Amino acid sequence: MVYSTEQAGKNLYFRNYISSPKGGKKPTSDLKAIYTITLPADCPVYLKNNYGLSQISNLTKSLRVNSQFSRINMENLSGQIGIETRFGDIEGRDIDGNVTINSRRSDITLHDIKGNWNINSQYGVMKFFTNPSPELLTMNINAEKSDVYFFDPKPNYYGYTLTAHYGNITVPNDLKFNYLQNTSELKKAIFSSKIGKSNISIKISFGDIVIRNP
Repeated sequence: MVYSTEQAGKNLYFRNYISSPKGGKKPTSDLKAIYTITLPADCPVYLKNNYGLSQISNLTKSLRVNSQFSRINMENLSGQIGIETRFGDIEGRDIDGNVTINSRRSDITLHDIKGNWNINSQYGVMKFFTNPSPELLTMNINAEKSDVYFFDPKPNYYGYTLTAHYGNITVPNDLKFNYLQNTSELKKAIFSSKIGKSNISIKISFGDIVIRNP
């Protein structure tokens, strides 16, 4: 296993890979590398990981993650955040910023989030556990063959625009949604909050939207 570090201008690169002498065979057994990297909270980070686990915490400026077959755990993050993942579940807590997530065949579970969120998901289950907060400004979700669960003790704190193609929309009885369309093919419902100004937009195809108290 080869471990290398390189500096190019202000960028630092850490890398590990399997190598063998010319004409030799690579090892056939499983190998594992563990990095523990401590850096200033405002240092921008780009992380690429396959077949592993990424644990990321206490960053304040920018984070980009490109991941396959690798679970991602995030905690106490802020700033610009971009996540690309395939076959890797995401778990996050206390995240505030401008966040973009593109996921395929990955489940997403988030707690106590703030800021502006844009999520595109295919073949996954999304669960959001939130508390009423004016700092959760917008959430836009586009999902295909996915289910979305939104848990909040005061779901009437948010405004909603919900669209389900070939799916169902389930909301608390005391939330008086206005159904613009309600057929087996298409359901579209809106709710305007008189309390908070946060807006949640969810569009799914072949999946369900569930909003409930925890």
